[in-house]
Amino acid sequence: MKNYPEIEELIPHRNPILCIDEVVSVDDLIVKTLYKIEENSLFYSDGAFSELGLIENAAQSSFVFLNFFFDQSKSGKLDLKQNAVGFISQITKMEIILLPKLADELYTSTTTELVFDAENLKICNVKAETFIKDQSIFSAEMKLILQNQ
Repeated sequence: MKNYPEIEELIPHRNPILCIDEVVSVDDLIVKTLYKIEENSLFYSDGAFSELGLIENAAQSSFVFLNFFFDQSKSGKLDLKQNAVGFISQITKMEIILLPKLADELYTSTTTELVFDAENLKICNVKAETFIKDQSIFSAEMKLILQNQ
């Protein structure tokens, strides 16, 4: 198993909004991540991890891929030390089967396709699926917009 950098080196998010604990793999366009639901998560309340948390987990997983892609291609990498801004501009085909509970471990897989690449702006299509053990609990297709300011 490959050792990946700490998640804080790969994405700009920090607690309590951070929704990834570890990168499991980065292979071609696919990133796989792990996240254990904890009480201090911004997205945990009333005994469950929210719908927004599942969406944010998928978006952050995709951001990991983008960091690896731009680093390898030397093609205008987004600078996490600057004012890099990312947001979800569209969500389609979303399905939420169940909401995770405290201490559940999320295993998220995202496939990211770069559809527009300019110096300070990137637009990507993302397909995401999240599992608890072998059970699929969430899937979605999203469009992400990322830019340096």
